[in-house]
Amino acid sequence: MQRLPLLLLSLLTASLWAQPQHILFTYMGDPSTTLTANWQSAPGKSSPVVYYDTVSRGGNHQAYSYQSEGQTLSIPDLEDRAIYRVNLQDLEPATTYFLTVGNAEFGFSPEIKVKTIPQDDTALRFVTGGDMGTSEDVRTLLRHSATFDPNFAVIGGDIAYANGLTESVDKWDTWLSYYTEEMITSEGHTIPLVLAIGNHEVRGGFNKTKAEVPFYFTLFGQEEERSYFTRQFGKNLVFFVLDTSHVASHESQVEWLEKAFTTYQDIRYTAAVYHVPLYPSHRDFTNRYSELGRKHWGPIFDRHQLTVAFENHDHTYKRSHLLKHDEVTEDGQGTLYLGDGCWGRNTRAVSYHPREYLKQSGAIKHFWVADCSSEKMVYRAVDLDNQVFDVYPETEPEAQVAQEIFDAKEQNYILPDGVVSLHKTHTENDRWIGGEVTITVKNPFSTPLDIQLKAKFADNKITGGSGLPHSFKQIAPGAEEQLLTSFHLRPEADAHTIDIVIGAETRDPESDRVLRFWKTDYLWLTKPTE
Repeated sequence: MQRLPLLLLSLLTASLWAQPQHILFTYMGDPSTTLTANWQSAPGKSSPVVYYDTVSRGGNHQAYSYQSEGQTLSIPDLEDRAIYRVNLQDLEPATTYFLTVGNAEFGFSPEIKVKTIPQDDTALRFVTGGDMGTSEDVRTLLRHSATFDPNFAVIGGDIAYANGLTESVDKWDTWLSYYTEEMITSEGHTIPLVLAIGNHEVRGGFNKTKAEVPFYFTLFGQEEERSYFTRQFGKNLVFFVLDTSHVASHESQVEWLEKAFTTYQDIRYTAAVYHVPLYPSHRDFTNRYSELGRKHWGPIFDRHQLTVAFENHDHTYKRSHLLKHDEVTEDGQGTLYLGDGCWGRNTRAVSYHPREYLKQSGAIKHFWVADCSSEKMVYRAVDLDNQVFDVYPETEPEAQVAQEIFDAKEQNYILPDGVVSLHKTHTENDRWIGGEVTITVKNPFSTPLDIQLKAKFADNKITGGSGLPHSFKQIAPGAEEQLLTSFHLRPEADAHTIDIVIGAETRDPESDRVLRFWKTDYLWLTKPTE
């Protein structure tokens, strides 16, 4: 009697995963003549099979003209599932294939269709971005992406935010459901994808081995051993997919990258995709991994005149000037850097006055749509409302309308130095955990500002001083932020001063969360006209 529940649970789990789930396509070879099918199902002894044809067979696997077998993979500590991978070769370019996937043990999927990439100079379209996660905004942005009918998608890392932890597999299941359900073109084609690795694919983030990356290499058939590779799309475009020191160091890819540029020197457009930006829009310019990218890859990009780099990691939107040798070029020969990875993840602040290497930037969730033809490359940034808010080149007909949409957006800016200053009158040891605080706010802009002071931390009591009309206590960790006070500040006014007392009766002496909160450097506003 005691074994019955275990038996029922086992049968339930097997039934849940029996039919192929999360079927998507990557490339392990030439995107014009190969496709790699990837899916999850229950563990079994039968080999995975893809039946396929150039005409629909309605899912009747016995009627298809072609079939191919593949391999069964597993993820350590996940016994409820197997990962199945089948590589299809010798396909016809620019051709729709109808497929059903599965095995003799658990059955086959309904018919799906996917299209190979043209091999000539036919115009191509792709969507790209990074830093996604599993919020509803991710689903929305994927749905919007599919409305542009791209030939393929490129993701620049930080995909499901599972951090290489098998106990977070539900994040991958959610993300895979979003992608496979939403990334379908208007003609019903599943959109294949290319993926670079990011720090949130890795247990430990940086400078690790494949052992700390249980999902990225297993779920997506791209390269068996390496986290960097090339893929050529048609006659005019090649992608260099790079690893910003997650499992392969920047320096270790230098020789390979040089040879790759030489191999593809006759390709009209060269694109790189990777996670940590060489030219960040939120993080410091001197952060370690950006510096490594500029040191080891920047000279190669400059020497071989890389067309465009798709960067991520900072959770912002950005478009750079054309850059070469870390400087803005005057001859139009530099590289365009687009980013910065906000395909659903919460936004971060950007500088009010864009950094000198950036044309513009913003705290905007978005993805990029890129059109590649023999004549030109055109890039469009698209927001949560499916509006195009940036177009490059700026000579394109719709660029002015897109600029007007961008200019009207509310933004999250990093405040200029001296806008907010703190003065604490009580310290304990080397860490401040409570006491009297004076907050001084100045308005550096040419227009008035409406300022709100909010609290968003737990188990601390804020007592009204001369600047607050009431006492405040927030008990539940993670509770909504609460307004303490608000005021209007004219540009010509004196600085506004607020005195408060933060009690520390329940604070952990090792925590510095209070100090970090009060040193916030961000301000939400629509950019004033100066």
